[in-house]
Amino acid sequence: MNVDDNILIQYIDNTLSEGEKAQVETWLKASPENEKILEQMYFVLQLTQKVKIMNTVDTEKAFAHFKAKRKRQVSLGVSWLSLQRISAILFVPLLVLSGYLLLHNNGKDRLRIVEISTNPGIVSNFNLPDGSKVWLNTNSSLTYTDNFATGERLVELKGEGYFEVVKDVAKPFVVNVGSFYSIEVLGTSFNVLAYPEDEVVETTLTNGSVMIKAAAKDGNRITCQLKPNEKAEYQKDSKQLETKQVNADVATGWINGEIIFKQESMSNVLNKLSRHYNVEFDVKDQKIMEAVITARFKDEQLSQVMEYLKAASGIKYIIHKPTIDGNNNNAMPMVEIHK
Repeated sequence: MNVDDNILIQYIDNTLSEGEKAQVETWLKASPENEKILEQMYFVLQLTQKVKIMNTVDTEKAFAHFKAKRKRQVSLGVSWLSLQRISAILFVPLLVLSGYLLLHNNGKDRLRIVEISTNPGIVSNFNLPDGSKVWLNTNSSLTYTDNFATGERLVELKGEGYFEVVKDVAKPFVVNVGSFYSIEVLGTSFNVLAYPEDEVVETTLTNGSVMIKAAAKDGNRITCQLKPNEKAEYQKDSKQLETKQVNADVATGWINGEIIFKQESMSNVLNKLSRHYNVEFDVKDQKIMEAVITARFKDEQLSQVMEYLKAASGIKYIIHKPTIDGNNNNAMPMVEIHK
């Protein structure tokens, strides 16, 4: 049995009659490939909706292309599951959106999760369904469910994000960083730095107030409330939470294309530059990491930044261009640093 694309769209939008829903759910249970088709349909609909908001591509043309491609694939008799592994992905400038449709209870209860992520070296901004604004730094992702505007205002962050939250007293806005750290707000602006590979999670408040809850060593939760121009630093290993007075502009400069360092260790400097320019650093002498750097950059090329670091700390460097390995994978540029 084949199901028309328009019927699937109506099923996703929950506008079918009970009888029509039952027919679609019978079709879904008939084959795992059918569930994959519905999942892919949901992905494209979510993607084109976001693209339409950003006015970056012709969404109707993109969806028509998807439909035509699907018909060609089905007529060739090729497994949709196999095609999904090798099919081309729609790329949107500055932003990648992934949609997932999870089916439970024989397809009657549906949980939709939207994930928005940025590519290496890219910063993006967008609006959430409740009107709150989000900026995502390079190599970051944000996930939320499709009932965000009407249900819980809950998001999960990996990487770095800046939030301008629309106030709603009845529905607090919660940012989760894994299961060990959360920020709860009503309406405010704040920055969260939480890359999985980093040892520290940082939350910096620009205005309003936020409540932070973090896992403690004894299994309980540490809580603290931030005021504007305060930063909370949470150590993942020791499970300790510390607050300090800061200039919030330093933490949020990246949303305007700036890289700001204020008395930061060379280790932190190179870590941030690696993400911003999508490069790797090979430090030949660990004493270099003891240098302390204060600087502000905007729109400078990597070579210009390295020249400043050379003048400020006495280092020497060589920028190696990216190479292509035997599998045609393009490696990241490498910067070798020594005394």
